[in-house]
Amino acid sequence: MDSSFRILRSIYFHIILLLALFPTFPGCSNHSPISNKNTYEIKINDKTSHAEVAFTQKDRTIGLMFRDTLGKNHGMLFIYPQEQNLSFWMKNTKISLSIAFINSEEIITQIDSMTPYSLMSHTSKEKVKYALEMEQGWFSKNGIKVGNKVDLSPEIRSLKTE
Repeated sequence: MDSSFRILRSIYFHIILLLALFPTFPGCSNHSPISNKNTYEIKINDKTSHAEVAFTQKDRTIGLMFRDTLGKNHGMLFIYPQEQNLSFWMKNTKISLSIAFINSEEIITQIDSMTPYSLMSHTSKEKVKYALEMEQGWFSKNGIKVGNKVDLSPEIRSLKTE
């Protein structure tokens, strides 16, 4: 009887432990690389990247915060309802990033490097509709400069922004 009580107690303990840990599993996805959710191909010159698209206010607010890594040639494209001066900072962002500000004609108007956890604002000098964050140095490594045309797919252009 004593050994069956210990077995039941052990099973009970493991069930409680699993139930206690289960709510944390979905939260782990915040620390993973770019997900396939809302991910699209973006072409600049002859280089193809894959970007998760942030087109809602909530997605734009969270951005790449809390992520540990980015996949090779992966980033995040921020889309706004209309052109405006955009400002980004790196609070809670662990990854060194470069950001390209892109106007409604899909032309890169500015590229900045951003430091992890920095509260310094990176503000577009011109009004833009898009911002593309990639691993720091990605644009220069791929010969992408201010004035280059970004080829956004019709699917990206048709997303309804908030």
